Amino acid sequence: MRFGLVLPIQSQHESLEKLIDQIVAEAIAAEEAGFEACFLPEFHQARGGAVVSPHIIGAAILRSTQRLRFGAAVLAAPLHHPVRLAEEILMLDWMSKGRVIVGLGIGHQVLDFQAFGVNRELRGDLTEEIIEVLSQCFSGEAFRHDGPHFKIAAHITPLPYQLPRPPIWMGAHSRRGLQRAARWSDLWLSDPQRDTATCGKLANYYREEAARLQRPAAVGLFREAWIGDDKRDCESQWGQHALAIHRLYYNVGVYRKVFEPWVDEVHNRADFTFDRLAPGRFLYGNQADIRDTITEWQAQTGCEFLALRMRHPGGPGHSATLEAIKRFGSEIIATPTRTTS
Repeated sequence: MRFGLVLPIQSQHESLEKLIDQIVAEAIAAEEAGFEACFLPEFHQARGGAVVSPHIIGAAILRSTQRLRFGAAVLAAPLHHPVRLAEEILMLDWMSKGRVIVGLGIGHQVLDFQAFGVNRELRGDLTEEIIEVLSQCFSGEAFRHDGPHFKIAAHITPLPYQLPRPPIWMGAHSRRGLQRAARWSDLWLSDPQRDTATCGKLANYYREEAARLQRPAAVGLFREAWIGDDKRDCESQWGQHALAIHRLYYNVGVYRKVFEPWVDEVHNRADFTFDRLAPGRFLYGNQADIRDTITEWQAQTGCEFLALRMRHPGGPGHSATLEAIKRFGSEIIATPTRTTS
């Protein structure tokens, strides 16, 4: 199993200036602990402000580390012009000597599409056309693209540092999204809302589509995680903060009856409980608990990568997160979990 760390984009207790310094410090700690990569989500219009440009902060992370890879988990592709995005990626790729990952999704928030003046109903088509343009940008050849949404004549340089291009990781959960991931991506990254039983079904469909297209398929899971002395210790330190972010997801409509049949049973905060959310979504406990859960999740999904988010807007704080990163490295990463056959 390979591991990445999803970094926080907001804190209720720190200024944004201080949080950005802490994000870079947590990325450095992740590298020292043996994490392969780190990630920042793309989020806009957060109350009180938040990190809104993952690639800019990613540049600071890549300059502060030697081995750690960086990507967005994931960009809302339709909110980005493909040529501008390609040039950003190329500079990150060269600056880091080949450590950038291209994380893409179709986006979700209605207000964000309104802010960028993009028709949300076209987000799937836009994403596919953007990926086509990115491929042409990374080719090193002059090209003309005459699509329904973009009319482009360009010769984008330089070639990527990683040839033929940086890896593309795509987030998706619809059938069309999984088909898109099978066609274009090097890894499908689940969102943090779907539980692992559901992810297993989605992963199987993604693999079937990739096989049909004669393309390789790799599966990663975006999960919440914390390590402590036992599960009760984790729940008291961290559990309410992880639950709070998922309540936000519920409030903006990310939980859906087609995947979570219990959504109609949730009428207030008291119904949205840790016990309801944790199974298949939250990786927590001591070393033995976490290793057993990883083995279970591998059996359910065949995943080979876990992108883990430890810190949330409400907490735990920076110091506790640094200690958890270090402990996860020494107790989990340095002592690999057995894989399923």
